[in-house]
Amino acid sequence: MLAVAVEPVRLAAALIDASGTIVVRDRVTMPSRDVWRSLERLVRRVEAAAPESVLPCDRVAVSCVGPVDEQAGTVSPPYVPAWNSFALRSHLEDLTERPVTLASAGAAAAEAERRIGEARDTESYLFVVADATVDSACIVNGRRIRGAHGNAGSIAHVTVDTDGLACCCGAKGCLETYLSSIALEAEMNRPLRRANPSTIERAGIMLGRAIASMCATVDIDTVFVTGGVIDAFGDDLLDVARRELLTRTRLPNLDGLRLIEPVEHIGSLLRAAALLDPIPTSATAR
Repeated sequence: MLAVAVEPVRLAAALIDASGTIVVRDRVTMPSRDVWRSLERLVRRVEAAAPESVLPCDRVAVSCVGPVDEQAGTVSPPYVPAWNSFALRSHLEDLTERPVTLASAGAAAAEAERRIGEARDTESYLFVVADATVDSACIVNGRRIRGAHGNAGSIAHVTVDTDGLACCCGAKGCLETYLSSIALEAEMNRPLRRANPSTIERAGIMLGRAIASMCATVDIDTVFVTGGVIDAFGDDLLDVARRELLTRTRLPNLDGLRLIEPVEHIGSLLRAAALLDPIPTSATAR
């Protein structure tokens, strides 16, 4: 299979064999313009680098930071203004002459965690990736909820402060503004590792608020949280988020709500591959 990952800061592609092993992979920094041409060259380069022993791919999976429209096959990733409702699926189908499965980066991460990660024995959960942007998806009774366009379970634009900071979406007070590394570093004008305690505490509070709303709405009691922001802020952020949850999840069905940071990281390309069914169960996190 061919896996493609579109992230705010880079484009990545890989060929993955039937055992779940990445055979060839490559990536480029997200260009400021001509994004599709850069992705087209990247895909062609990866396909051309395949060893002769590897069979041609017959399926393509692509994950893209949300929001997406799975029905239309379009994407509108933040911080990539040229791709507003961009028809990524049809472009990739024309390029590869293969069927393409498209979903958000959060959906891909949630599916990968269910299939080859630490959520294999968890029937219902929310999976949150706090990285350059915030992406998430929700698995209920072993199935990912999709919604009208494929963005169900996304908490990036849940309002956590009714009169808060301006968000890239045009609204105010979205979780994205308080938890994504792009927004945080722009506000602080310095790297995440130099964030002061008040910024970390605020991020934890806002994350706790968004999770509490989602868990009360969908009736789930397990949340996985990962990503570069979590790595940078560590237990200080997660402890604040857990304390916030204790004050906002008083319903009996949410008693014992768990906030878990997965031990093993699953790379973005394997996450994308997890959108295809079946994905090799021997695939491991990289």
